[in-house]
Amino acid sequence: MAEITFAFGSSHGPTIATRPENWDVIVERDKVDPRYDYNELLRKANPSLQQELTAEKKQQRWEACQAAITKLQTMLRDARPDVAVVVSNPHGTLPDDTFAVFGVFRGETLSGPASNRSERENDARVQRYSGPAHPRSERVAKTYPGCPPLAEHLIASLIDEGFDVASTQQHRPELGLDEAFTCFYRHYQLDGSVPMVPVTLSRYLPSQATPRRCFQFGTALRRAIDSWPENKRVALMASGGLSHQIMDEELDHIVIEALRSKDFERLCTLPRDRLNLGPGTPETLNWIAVAAAMDPVPMTLVDYQPCYRSPAGTGHGITFGVWK
Repeated sequence: MAEITFAFGSSHGPTIATRPENWDVIVERDKVDPRYDYNELLRKANPSLQQELTAEKKQQRWEACQAAITKLQTMLRDARPDVAVVVSNPHGTLPDDTFAVFGVFRGETLSGPASNRSERENDARVQRYSGPAHPRSERVAKTYPGCPPLAEHLIASLIDEGFDVASTQQHRPELGLDEAFTCFYRHYQLDGSVPMVPVTLSRYLPSQATPRRCFQFGTALRRAIDSWPENKRVALMASGGLSHQIMDEELDHIVIEALRSKDFERLCTLPRDRLNLGPGTPETLNWIAVAAAMDPVPMTLVDYQPCYRSPAGTGHGITFGVWK
């Protein structure tokens, strides 16, 4: 039978991938992001945030993130997984896309974006849901191995458990597999040899499950993995979160403490309106699902860095954790 040998959570996104001296480029996108009112955030922001915006502070936080990534790289390598299951959210969706609450990718190949991806990212309809496009250091399309046998087993098992799971076996060529999933390879499994099954939770309202439903999904996902008859070592990852693009340090610490203490009722009753104050903050749901899958093991915090990038309080509560 399959066995989860390593589980971890990691933020993803441009703050990690962009050197701190270039965070101002991200701020320019923050100012025009249609999903919130930057000027209103600036008006209400605490002036003390200026202390977080020095070059020294930003460099310190970025270096701490890189150190945490290196630590997780080593732990993942030592776990020697045969396959990975990554729980995250689709990005860059359009209004005419299907907003499945839960989904599993079952294709043989995880495709990178085609060369015309920038046209889609700059589409105003995409920006409505995912914000303005940001420069990427990795423009070359890559492909990674999928794992259809595990994917199809997960789909069947989750449906048996009462979850209506969407599935697909091919990405739109202009979108490909987005950074929410490719960060597994970009930051952690660097040679791209471990097959992956992407499991999606919608972060978009109204097609967004409650925290409690995501917790229930996580427990069902664990049973599905455990019941896969193949003798394989499985890595499980929660990709995304915590609060961003609007920072909410207080919420981040509430979530982290609940993950560490296994206060599942606190996680299941997180206010949905607060989870949706920042466009990216619903990615916290991925951590709730993985925490449920790893019960009774609590999360061990590797690091948390509140990476502010503007006086309006935009930024990213970058978090790294493991379930040992």
